[in-house]
Amino acid sequence: MAFFFFFFIFFINQILLIAQRILLKQVDYLSVLQLVLLSIPQFLLYTFPFSSLTASSMVLGDLSGNNELLALRSSGISLKHVFLPIILLSLVFSLMTFVTADKALPWSTKKYRELYTHLMRDLPTLELQSNSTNIIGDKVLVNKQVSGTNVQDVLLFDTASNRQGQIMSAPSAEVSLYDLSAFIYRLDLEQPLILSSEKDGQWALSKAQKATFFLNFSGQVAALASALPSQLSIKELQAQITIQKQALDQEMERYTEKRQALMQSIADAQLQAGAGKKVETAQIAQMQEALSLLDAQKPINFYYQYYRAELQKKIALSMACFMLVFLTFSLSFFRIKHGRLVGFALSMLTSVVYWYLLFFAQMQIFTYPLNPAWFIWSPNLVLFASGLLLLVHTRRL
Repeated sequence: MAFFFFFFIFFINQILLIAQRILLKQVDYLSVLQLVLLSIPQFLLYTFPFSSLTASSMVLGDLSGNNELLALRSSGISLKHVFLPIILLSLVFSLMTFVTADKALPWSTKKYRELYTHLMRDLPTLELQSNSTNIIGDKVLVNKQVSGTNVQDVLLFDTASNRQGQIMSAPSAEVSLYDLSAFIYRLDLEQPLILSSEKDGQWALSKAQKATFFLNFSGQVAALASALPSQLSIKELQAQITIQKQALDQEMERYTEKRQALMQSIADAQLQAGAGKKVETAQIAQMQEALSLLDAQKPINFYYQYYRAELQKKIALSMACFMLVFLTFSLSFFRIKHGRLVGFALSMLTSVVYWYLLFFAQMQIFTYPLNPAWFIWSPNLVLFASGLLLLVHTRRL
């Protein structure tokens, strides 16, 4: 029940996102359903940990509220016989989360991109949003309503022209496929008004019955073709980490050489000043300030941190299924009225805290040049340690 609760929440959210972006474009329902199903692994990574936490909390809360755990303890039956099945089930959930993160998510992401690319071929305006500004290659398109292949009230800024700039406006335009292999589409403007400016400061205003421009959507398709680090498998992440590590090593080598050269310059200047030679004190102070600034800005490779963080995140989310349930064990030593409801409320609060801690930890990996594992694993370790401390404390009551 807990699993379906979180699954339903994330599932509805995903449907709303896809409906906003695709369903309003009159894409067939089968394709929409395929996109929704292929996006499921993205939120299963959080569904499994939170559902295992909620299920354990509600079960123990209900047993405690009905005095069933008290009866077991009074009969001399150890609560480890209650905890052990929960721990085993949480390990099963951990394994399922790991398989989802390492296998299902990369596969579904690949299929999602393939299907979305296919839809772009069939529906030219798929990447055009109504009442918005759309950047397509070197052109900026401002438009109102988009329906099928028709675009209303078009304002086009062409920055790729040989002229200094060119602006076109038209009451309507039609988008059609021009080159399937290159994802180039044809934009036919009806009764356009064209304002052109020359490099020498002159400008020209002209009208036409029709004007044709070509929109290159290959940039949008390229973005779809490159998966985010969170959507890569562990093997792919490790390969990227190796590449980024080499780039960081080269950057660190340049940083070390620059720092040593600056330190040598400071030492030479101080030596000359000690020998009685005329050396400006302000120059030495300036070099020392530059050295302090250099020490405070050690190189941080963004992608090296990002890929390592996502690798650790896949494992940490998997282990969260196991580690978070320990927070619920302390409920076994209290008699709680409406225990199931209280357990549900506590699990919701814990889920929010865990989500916030994980989000905060991910923000810190780009600020401090530390191993991202320290940040990514900190929410798991904090809540796991809290669960153990509560368990030890409540057993003494």
